[in-house]
Amino acid sequence: MTRRTLIGVTAGVLLALAGMAAVDSIRYHRGAPPASIRAVERPLGVFEVDPSWILSGKPVFRGAETMRSPDGRVVSGLWACDGPTSFVWHFSHDETVHLLEGRVEVEYQGRRFVIAPGDTASFHAGTQAVWHIPEHAKKAYTLHQPGWLVRAWRKLGRLWAGQVSGHQPA
Repeated sequence: MTRRTLIGVTAGVLLALAGMAAVDSIRYHRGAPPASIRAVERPLGVFEVDPSWILSGKPVFRGAETMRSPDGRVVSGLWACDGPTSFVWHFSHDETVHLLEGRVEVEYQGRRFVIAPGDTASFHAGTQAVWHIPEHAKKAYTLHQPGWLVRAWRKLGRLWAGQVSGHQPA
């Protein structure tokens, strides 16, 4: 390949990337909500959960989506549950939670921990956790769908950890 061809190919790739970034920026700008001029009430409505996830109790779930990015890759909201109850939560997205009220006892990836008001915890897409809520919990959450490369990297990491430790990953 000649130097001139290499420069042309490089320039073409850079121009294509710049064009894709410009289109993505325009779509994001057009789809973004306007800046707030006042506070908006977001009452929590009924939040349906697969009944097979519930291990004990008769929980009452409520939730409200508060923000969705124009590209749909990021969603934020509020969620509440009245217990006492225990349930398995299946994470379809990466999720970061910030507990606002109550207490949650969590079993996640072989560990046990408590989330109390003011605490933040993160969970990966494709995993699950057992949540025990003694009375009530209310959280703010942010969901993010990791790309295929991140999901593949995590899976490879789990496989590698299983081979190194001598155990097969669950």
